[in-house]
Amino acid sequence: MVNPLHFYLSLSIVFAVLIGIIRFKKIDASYYPFIYDITIVFFIEIIAQVLTQRGSIKLFMIIINTFSLVDFFLFTWLFHNWRLFNRNRRTFISILITFVLIWIGTTFIDGPFSSNWTFRIIYSFTLIFFSVSAFNKVVVHDRTPIFRNPKFWICLGIIIFYTLFILICATKGVFRERISTEFRKGIQEINVYSNLLVNLLYAVAALWIPRKKNFTALF
Repeated sequence: MVNPLHFYLSLSIVFAVLIGIIRFKKIDASYYPFIYDITIVFFIEIIAQVLTQRGSIKLFMIIINTFSLVDFFLFTWLFHNWRLFNRNRRTFISILITFVLIWIGTTFIDGPFSSNWTFRIIYSFTLIFFSVSAFNKVVVHDRTPIFRNPKFWICLGIIIFYTLFILICATKGVFRERISTEFRKGIQEINVYSNLLVNLLYAVAALWIPRKKNFTALF
């Protein structure tokens, strides 16, 4: 069963969600994938708590594995909106198709009820790479002060979260037999509080999302 304190801290994402919902009609549509993603995360946290309490582990794993693909799609869509791929729709679609195939392959190999650590590690590395690339573009091209730029806070949050997430996937999955239980528990404890930090960074980002432009091409 999930530690109640850990569960309540995970719900800190609600601050970013509420800000996003309140400002939704006014914000630049290019940030919609970010709002969609954090809203889904909020509901996933609640569903995960309910399913683990009921002992529905298989259903829980199916939902988490499916969410990993949705999570990648939404963040990649966000980066596409930020012109990370130079608005090249073919590149964007090719990336999505590639990762759908990777997800299907790793799910088939590991099983639908497994944690699918392989896909999680691959897509986490990819999102970190996208974030670093987007951050570099922000520094070079954006005129908005860095600490008032939502791209900065979102990229920082992604880098922090998924870097630690890779470590968790490695210690729980790939190198599980070589890592002590105490070390894994320590990493998990750090992850709880890093999640809180990232959720607060996302809330700051939601506050600084610019207002709608007259014309915004989502794809």
